[in-house]
Amino acid sequence: MNVSELYDLTSWISEEIEGAQVLQKYQMLQAIIQQNLQPNQTSKPFENEKEDLITALRGVPLGRLTRDQVDFLEQLRIADTVGEFGIAELEDILYKNVIDMATSVQKLNEIISILNSGIAKSNQIKAGLSGCLVEEEYESKDEVLIRVNFSGDAAISNVKDFKAWANVWYEIGRGVAMAHDSAPEDIKVVGATKGSIIIELAVVASVATTVSGIILAALKVAEKILDIRKKAEELKALNLSNKKLAKDLEAEADKEKLNGIREITINISKKLNIDTAKKGDVVNSLDVSVKNLVDFVEKGGVVDFVAPDDDVGEDSEQYVDLNLNFQEIRRLERRLELLEYGGPDRRD
Repeated sequence: MNVSELYDLTSWISEEIEGAQVLQKYQMLQAIIQQNLQPNQTSKPFENEKEDLITALRGVPLGRLTRDQVDFLEQLRIADTVGEFGIAELEDILYKNVIDMATSVQKLNEIISILNSGIAKSNQIKAGLSGCLVEEEYESKDEVLIRVNFSGDAAISNVKDFKAWANVWYEIGRGVAMAHDSAPEDIKVVGATKGSIIIELAVVASVATTVSGIILAALKVAEKILDIRKKAEELKALNLSNKKLAKDLEAEADKEKLNGIREITINISKKLNIDTAKKGDVVNSLDVSVKNLVDFVEKGGVVDFVAPDDDVGEDSEQYVDLNLNFQEIRRLERRLELLEYGGPDRRD
């Protein structure tokens, strides 16, 4: 994450967390439950306060953040107090695993403390960065930054992995570029970082929009596949005499993946008005690109996009599509985390 992204995140926290009075709504709910615990007090309903808080949590636009910004929001411990995770945690505190209302108050106090601390740290960072921002070279009017994170089973740990993933990303870039009547060399490598290896690519808005569309569709396919495979695991856990049911579900998951890749290629070809009869080589290259992107994401690789400014001139329609895809990708990633790990305690 570059400096301008970090500063944008602190501004986002000011507008979307502080501005939406998320902290105050937590405090209002905590206060009325705390009051109900006092001796000789008539118990008051807190449904309105709860619904006001849930509305505020649901309205926090996490989808506008890059993956790196979400990761930093998690470092501040704010991420799990808002959005769908925040709602799941709240429902857990109030209804699902509640021991008594005193415990609920204690857990709400913990969330309030986390938010207070995270917001304070964010404001300190914002104040420290004010006046220190430098325009990044790749952030021009006609280019979008794609950040490729080689993580999970897609990690690069030796030169053999490096060569293999370099070939995969060449095929990805070649297929998408050909679909836009461009060449692979039009996708520029503008940066790389250490750790879990991250490569930054600068591309025109149309190419970034196509890549984001493929990833969005791939995540929707992944959601179906994960749901099917979870059901297969549940059947295995039942230790039924009929083992065929679980195997059939696993086969269905593989079939869903193949059909999903085929459908993505068809839809992208239609959207880009590619004549499949005359440009079979383009369609084949695009299909390879789609398959490789789906595999990359499925293995834990992350493809992120730095959202462009709203003022983008002639390419405004492309940027609108890109931002919509970008927000939906973030939303689906959070849903997949909920599906895979089962809620706010997913890291336990």
